[in-house]
Amino acid sequence: MNRVGLTFNSNHHLHDSLMNGYPCPENPLRIKNIMEYLKNSGLIDDENCRFYDALPASVNDILRVHTQEYVELIRTCTKDPRQSPGNDVYVCPSSFDVVLEALGCVLKAGDLVVSGECRHAFAIVRPPGHHAGPDSCSGFCIFNNSGILARYLREVKGLERIAIINIDAHASDGTYDAFEADTNVLCVSMHQDQKTLYPFKGFIRDIGVRPALGYCINMEMPTESGNPEYSLFYDEVVEKVLDKFNPQIVILECGFDAYYKEPLAKLNLTVDGYYRIIFKLASKWDVVTLLEGGYHEDLGLLASVVLRALAGFENVKDDVDQIDLLASRHVKTRKEFNNNLSLLKSRLEPYWGPWNRS
Repeated sequence: MNRVGLTFNSNHHLHDSLMNGYPCPENPLRIKNIMEYLKNSGLIDDENCRFYDALPASVNDILRVHTQEYVELIRTCTKDPRQSPGNDVYVCPSSFDVVLEALGCVLKAGDLVVSGECRHAFAIVRPPGHHAGPDSCSGFCIFNNSGILARYLREVKGLERIAIINIDAHASDGTYDAFEADTNVLCVSMHQDQKTLYPFKGFIRDIGVRPALGYCINMEMPTESGNPEYSLFYDEVVEKVLDKFNPQIVILECGFDAYYKEPLAKLNLTVDGYYRIIFKLASKWDVVTLLEGGYHEDLGLLASVVLRALAGFENVKDDVDQIDLLASRHVKTRKEFNNNLSLLKSRLEPYWGPWNRS
C-alpha cells in the first residue's frame, strides 16, 4: 500500500459567491460534502491516509507564475467585490487569504511527496486553478494551483521534469498559457471537445510553441466519451509519452466534471474510469492530485475513489451498467474519438512517436 498525504484549506468557506448576493456552482458545499464523505468512509487513518497541516503560501509563490499587475488586480477586486477580475470569477473580501491558504496546501502536498514522507498526495482545495493564466482568470479560477506548484518544485526543490495531467472536463487553458514554451513541464489535457464546451480553447492543433513543440498535448474527447475512450487515450498516448518524458513527479488536475452525472458537461466517466486512470498513474509515478472542477452530488464518492487509487486499495463497486451507458449514447462518439486520436498521434509523432513501438 502507498502512504497518501491529504491537505485542505479550512478557510475555504470564506470564498463564497453568496457573500456577493448570488449563487454559483463553485461554492463551499463542494469541499464540505467531500470532507463529510471521507470522514465516514473509514479511509482516513494515521497509517495509510492522513491529513497534514499547511502554512499559507506567500505572494512570491504566486509570482512564480502570475504577473505583479495581475496579483494587484485581484487584491483590488477583493476590496470591492462588485468588481470581477475575469469571466465567471467572483471574489470576496477574504478571497485573497483563502487562495493563499489553498496554495499553501498545494505546496505542502508537493513537499510531502518530494521529501518521501508520502508516496502520493491529494490537495482538496478551492477555488480551482486550471483556467487561470499568468495575467488573467476565468471559469471560477483565480490563481493556477498546478502551475504554481510546478514552478515551486522546479525553483525551490530542483526538479527538472514535471508532468501536469488534466482530466477536468474543461481544457486546462491557463496551464497551457503558463508552460507552452517550457520543455521542463509536460502538459497533457484530456477534455470535452472544445467546440462544445467552455473555454473553447485547447484544440488538438495546440501542441505548444518553440522550443517546446509537443510538450503541450490537448485531446478533444467527443461528447458522451466515457471509460473506454479515456482508457484508450491513456494507454495509447499518455502512458507512452510519460514513459519517454520520465517525470520526477506528476501533478494531476483532477476535475470531477467528466463524470456522467455532471450538469455542466457531457462526458460519461464513472468511478471505474476515474479509478483506472489514477491507479495506473500512481503505479508508476509519484502523484500530487489537486481538486479542480465538479459540481454534482457524488464529489465525496469520487474523492474516495481518488484516495483508493492513490493508496492502492481496491475500488468501490461501480453501480453503472456500462452496457446501458454505451447503448444510450450517440453512435458517432467512438468514430469521432478514433478520428481525433489518429489526428493527435500524427501531430505528435515527430516529438513522441512512432506509436506502434512498445
